[in-house]
Amino acid sequence: MDDLLLAQVGELLERADNNAKITISECDRFLNQIPSFSDKHTIEDTKSFLEYLGNPEKNIQIIHVAGTNGKGSVCNYLSSVLTKADYTVGMFTSPHLVAVNERFAIDGKPISEGVFVEVFIETLRRIMEFDKDGYFPTYFEFLFFMAVILYDVYPVDYLILETGLGGRLDATNAVENPILTVITEIGYDHMQYLGTTIEEIAAEKAGIIKRGVPVVFFDKRPESTGVIKSKALELDSRAIAVEAKNIENIDITRDESGNKYIAFSYNSLYDKYADLKLSTEAKYQAQNAAVAVTCLEVLRDKGANISELDIREGLLTSKWDCRMEEMRPGIYVDGAHNLDGIEAFLDSVEDIGCDGRKMLLFGIVGDKQYKDIIYEILKRGLFDSIYVATLETSRTVSTSDLKIAFEDCKDELGIIGLPIKYYSNVRDAVTDVIAMRKSGDYVFAAGSLYLAGQIKSVI
Repeated sequence: MDDLLLAQVGELLERADNNAKITISECDRFLNQIPSFSDKHTIEDTKSFLEYLGNPEKNIQIIHVAGTNGKGSVCNYLSSVLTKADYTVGMFTSPHLVAVNERFAIDGKPISEGVFVEVFIETLRRIMEFDKDGYFPTYFEFLFFMAVILYDVYPVDYLILETGLGGRLDATNAVENPILTVITEIGYDHMQYLGTTIEEIAAEKAGIIKRGVPVVFFDKRPESTGVIKSKALELDSRAIAVEAKNIENIDITRDESGNKYIAFSYNSLYDKYADLKLSTEAKYQAQNAAVAVTCLEVLRDKGANISELDIREGLLTSKWDCRMEEMRPGIYVDGAHNLDGIEAFLDSVEDIGCDGRKMLLFGIVGDKQYKDIIYEILKRGLFDSIYVATLETSRTVSTSDLKIAFEDCKDELGIIGLPIKYYSNVRDAVTDVIAMRKSGDYVFAAGSLYLAGQIKSVI
C-alpha cells in the first residue's frame, strides 16, 4: 500500500478512535484519491473480502440490476413500490449527482451524512484489519463494501443493487445469492470495456444471471435477447421478457391539480394493468416501469405481499432526479448520456409542446459516442439554440473538440444559422441560458449525468 495512502488512513482512524469530528467532505476527498492508488481487482478478491466480513450479503434478499439504460429508474420504481408495501428497502446506485451519500438509500431517502461517515470509517477499519498483500479496493469496490456493511448494520427487507459497469466483472457480481436478477435495455455504451457489438455487451450484462435465479429483462434487440436467453438456459434460470408491444396507450396528461404525468397500460405475463401513472413527462419511463412491475410480480410469486394498489401508488409517487425532471417550470434536465438515451430524450422533447422556443444545454464526457450523439441531436432539428458547456471533470470533452464536432455535423447535415454558444463551465452556461430565455421558452439539458448533477447544484 502506498505510504501516502497509509498515512491518510492512519490519521482518519486515529481521529475516529478519539471521537474527533470527521465530515462527509473529508471522506469524499479520500475516496476521490483512491484511483491514484488502486487498480480493479478480480471477483475472487472481492469475494475474499466479503468472506472476511462474514458474508453479510448472504443474509439479505438482493435484487441485482444491470443494463445500459434505465437501471436507476427501475431500481427507484422497485424501491418505491416495495416501500409502499411496508417493506424496508435499501438501494445502492451510481453515480451520485451532487453528494456521495445519494448512492445509499433506505426507503427512498439517502442515508444521512453522519451514517455515511460511520459506515465509511467502519469499512476503512475492516480493510486495514484484512491486511492481505497490501490490498486496497478501488473507488467503486470501497463503496460496494460500504453498502454491504451498511445494510448489515441497518437491516432491510430487500436490497436493490445496481451494477457499476457491465455485470460479469463488476464488483457487485460477487453476490452469489440474489433472489432476482434484472437486465434493462441494452445498447452501445462503454464499448472500450464491454465490447463493440450488442452481443458482446449483452454477454457482459448477462454475467449477473445466477443458477436457478429468475431474470427479468427488457426485450428490445434480438441480438441481446438471444444472448440473455441462452445464458439463462445454460444456468437453468427462468427468463422473463418484457416486450415493448405490451406497453400501450402511452400519453402525457394532467391531473385535476394541473400536475403533468404519463399514463399507460401494460399487459404483463401475469395480468393486465390499465391506466398506470408516472409522475414524469418522459414516455420512455413506461418501459422502465413495466420492467419493475414484472419484477414485482415475480417477487409476489416468491411470497412478497404486494397489492395492485401498492404498485399503482408506488409508481405514481416515485421520483428519480434528473430523468426528464422539470427542475423549474419549463426547465427540464435529463441524464441521457449515450445514443439510445439521447434518442429517448429527443422523443420526449418532441412530445412536450411549448409556446416559445426550445433551447438545449449540452455537455458530455469523452468516452461516449459524442460525435454520433451530436449528429443525432442536430439531425432531429428540435432546438432553436444550443448552449454547450465543458464539464467540471477530467473526462470532459474540451471546448475545441466540441466546436469541431458541432461544426462538422452542421456541415454534413447542411444546417445554416443555428446559434450555438460555448462555455468553459456549467455555471456560466446555466446563467446565460436562463437569462436568454423568454416567456414561453423551454430549456432542456442532456448529455451526461455529470452535467445533470452540476446543473442541480447551481439551480
